[in-house]
Amino acid sequence: MSSEKVITATELEDFDEVDVVEVLVAPGDKIEANQSLVTLESDKAMMEFPAPDAGIVKSIAVTVGDKVKQGDALVTLTIEQLKNETAKATPSQEHVDNKEPNKNESQAKDNSEQQKKYSLANETAAIENDKAYASPAVRRYANELGVNLDEVVGSAKQGRVLKSDVQQHVQKHISSPGTHISKSENVLPDFSQFGEVEEKGLNKLKQVSAQHLHHAWTVAPHVTQFEDVDITELEKARKQLKQRAADQGAKLTLLPFVMKALVKCLQEYPDFNSSLNKDVSALIHKKYYNIGIAVDTERGLVVPVIKDVDKKKLTTLAKELMDISSLARDNKLTPKHMQGGCMTITNLGGFGGQHFTPIINYPEVAILGISRSRQGLVKKEGNIEERLMLPLSLSYDHRAIDGVAAVKFITSLKNRLSDVWSLMI
Repeated sequence: MSSEKVITATELEDFDEVDVVEVLVAPGDKIEANQSLVTLESDKAMMEFPAPDAGIVKSIAVTVGDKVKQGDALVTLTIEQLKNETAKATPSQEHVDNKEPNKNESQAKDNSEQQKKYSLANETAAIENDKAYASPAVRRYANELGVNLDEVVGSAKQGRVLKSDVQQHVQKHISSPGTHISKSENVLPDFSQFGEVEEKGLNKLKQVSAQHLHHAWTVAPHVTQFEDVDITELEKARKQLKQRAADQGAKLTLLPFVMKALVKCLQEYPDFNSSLNKDVSALIHKKYYNIGIAVDTERGLVVPVIKDVDKKKLTTLAKELMDISSLARDNKLTPKHMQGGCMTITNLGGFGGQHFTPIINYPEVAILGISRSRQGLVKKEGNIEERLMLPLSLSYDHRAIDGVAAVKFITSLKNRLSDVWSLMI
């Protein structure tokens, strides 16, 4: 007895399309239950789709470089008890006597060719995975023309190089006198001539992050506003509430206070809680308040999102921060954990430094950077006092926000953090 089961793309409701980056099996493969079949990639996460049961791969509906959406077919499996294989290998008398071409042999040949095709695609995708972002087909096409893909500007999402991009690159060089195409061309010097070197490839998460950051930096004109905030009273309140939060299973840090203050500022200045539309002709204002938190992991930087911050208490936020950070470091975040952000906070206070220029988490229009707090002398009510000061760095998209609005925003944030009791209301 056997049955067919189609494995489809799931948990992609919030994506228009995602990329197929790996096909891990080929037609005819015998697989085990929970064995990974296909790997998909969104802007910030990778998802593997496993087999529900042991069986045989009947057909594959996608190839590396394809785009899929929720519900699209990925792989068709034949779920069966693997028996009578000897009988299958022996042709019946009917097949022997049949003068027509053997359909089983033809189909086996096709499957063999298809298996080679998928194997080649996977091998090609694995080679130089730290280089230009392109499908195996585009890589083979560029290789045939002798084009170095690292020099081709990709026009697709995340800088992916298309066949048309390679063609335009070739045409540009042909039309320029004295130029030529060569795979050996390299704009970098040979560093080894100066001493010992070692090339270490970036993992997939860092590659995707690099492309996303490059896109954000080149699309959005960044401006950064700096401010120092007196958090002396806030720190006193945090220490008083620390044990109460611990009794509820939460570690109360500075971050929940900053999140609450940031939301109040987003409510006061709604342009910061927006994104530009596609033709940059209007702002899309969001009526919800979700804050992204940059988390450093062994694999690279990820930005999970805490939802509905305006509706939650400090201790609730503290618990969620602990949980989401743990998921991030254990590599258990799903795409839904990293969607729907309104503004991002990146906290480098635990590592040091005073001010920096954080890159906007596009398509958001602003990001808040936090550095390490320090003791400083401040004139307060005519007296010089030592106060605990927190450096803030606010980067914003100058297309959506002008300088005056940014100053008003960070000043409001400063005042709210200085007046800790306003955050309790």
